Amino acid sequence: MLKTLQKVWATSPKKKDIKQDITLAVATLMVFVMQQDDVLDDAEYQETLAIIQEHFGLSKIEAEKTIQRATCAENNANDLYQFTSPLIQAYSQEERIDIIRKLWRIAMADAHIDPHEEALIRKVAELIGVHHHQFIDAKIAARSA
Repeated sequence: MLKTLQKVWATSPKKKDIKQDITLAVATLMVFVMQQDDVLDDAEYQETLAIIQEHFGLSKIEAEKTIQRATCAENNANDLYQFTSPLIQAYSQEERIDIIRKLWRIAMADAHIDPHEEALIRKVAELIGVHHHQFIDAKIAARSA
């Protein structure tokens, strides 16, 4: 039994792997929003790049690579759950609200909120346990930022 437990601990994900998974999950949600209106707007891309750099402390090159990986993940995704589930486990309620605020910033970067972007952000908020009033507060905070 001790050997079995040692094998489990040896194969459990490392902190670095978990951080990379969270980074990819958040970045992929951002890419979903960025591409939701079927127009790859430079303002939305630059906002996504800036948020990823700021949120994860990455260089511009690292953030660009993260967006590339996230774009691949988004293109191969079957649903949002695979990206929202890790956030529930890793982030506090306030951190999840902050993610919604950042998704709003991306949607607003081109000075137009597409209804599909809003619907997507609403769905993400529901999946990560952000209540409707927090969703609205995040939208207002993003607008004033």
